[in-house]
Amino acid sequence: THVEFRYMISHPRTSVEQLVVLLMAALVVFALINLVSVFFKSHGGSKRMTVIGALVNLGFAVALFYFRLTVAELIPYVFAIYVVINSIAKLISAVTYWRDGVPNYGFYFISGVLNFIFGIYLLINSYFQTASFAIVSGLYLIWYGVTLLFDAFNDWETQEQMSKTAKRMQRKMRIALPSLLGIFVPMGLIRKYDAKVASEDANAYILSQEVLVPEKAGINPMNVEILVHLSKKFMEAFGHVDLIFGNEALSYGNFDGHSYRLGGAMSDGVLFICDKDRYLRESVINDGKVLISFKVAFDDDELAIIKENYRRFQENMFEWFCDTQLAEQGMLAPGDYRGVEDVIYKGTGARFYKFKKGPLKTYFALNTNCVKVADSLFENTGFEKPATGNIVTPGAYYQFLMGALERPGTKIYEKKIYSRETFGNTEEIARQEEL
Repeated sequence: THVEFRYMISHPRTSVEQLVVLLMAALVVFALINLVSVFFKSHGGSKRMTVIGALVNLGFAVALFYFRLTVAELIPYVFAIYVVINSIAKLISAVTYWRDGVPNYGFYFISGVLNFIFGIYLLINSYFQTASFAIVSGLYLIWYGVTLLFDAFNDWETQEQMSKTAKRMQRKMRIALPSLLGIFVPMGLIRKYDAKVASEDANAYILSQEVLVPEKAGINPMNVEILVHLSKKFMEAFGHVDLIFGNEALSYGNFDGHSYRLGGAMSDGVLFICDKDRYLRESVINDGKVLISFKVAFDDDELAIIKENYRRFQENMFEWFCDTQLAEQGMLAPGDYRGVEDVIYKGTGARFYKFKKGPLKTYFALNTNCVKVADSLFENTGFEKPATGNIVTPGAYYQFLMGALERPGTKIYEKKIYSRETFGNTEEIARQEEL
């Protein structure tokens, strides 16, 4: 091992080329594992998605083989640029957290500075850049491979025998592929959905995509769902995540157009709450979205923790009014206000809230985004967090939820789809659009 490490340092370019070959081999192995899992672990319609994923991996492996020399030259630069972008996101988060009174802002600042220095040095020193990438990517892939092996042997019996401490350590040690790879997942999902419902029986296709794992459902006294939004609209194409608790929908995001900064990537953080059924119909029928729902099973103690987390949320919130509401109260001139928050209010009657302090006070797409609320509300329960501490996009969160649905011992027990096709026939849709 020591000799191999010295070789990696002394021949970084060759090492990167070898890593590209190893990545090709890994993609082939992952594809074979996925194909084998179809016969043993996959449920219902997820088999087809698993096969498609395996074929995609094989396609990438072939492309890597053909362009392996070019990829070996470009990858270290991409790695360096990613480090710089991630460091800038950390520094922005540090400044925002300091301003908003978040205690651990210093960690983000130190991490951001160190990553920025490291990233800049990678860009200006090609030898160090290539050697660093070879070492980091090698360690990363080894860790990820161990995660896959653990999942392969992690059955229900193993989960039953594990202590709570072991399960907690398992969640903390889990690692995934870089979450930026999931940015374009929602676009691919909506394109695939549209193509399938246009060429096949829509109801049959939707049923093939819905998954239920009865042994994980248990007795669920409160309906808790995580919704992943798919949309063809440009500004919403990267996806969105929100929650359903009982009969209410909760959504966090950049819902105050007056506070937009960096083109909307930063703004005041706004949480809105509205009726679940009204929100689903507004999103699906009027906005034309497809919502993928992941149902979560919590026991009574965990639900009590979530309610306590939500109570602390409420103590840190104050009600905020959009322009349409202010016009109704006589504080603005009457008019047809068309901000995103106004559209939400007109369609759902939502109540809007902002935060007095803390990490949710400011929305930041690369850190404190729509995914953050789910993590915050589920804090201190048995719910897993995504296996990455960096940028968590809605697409990456979807991949995490799909993995949790397949794995034993997790809280995700059902996947279902809300779409125009699930809300009735064409006449019913037309009637709803007229209302």
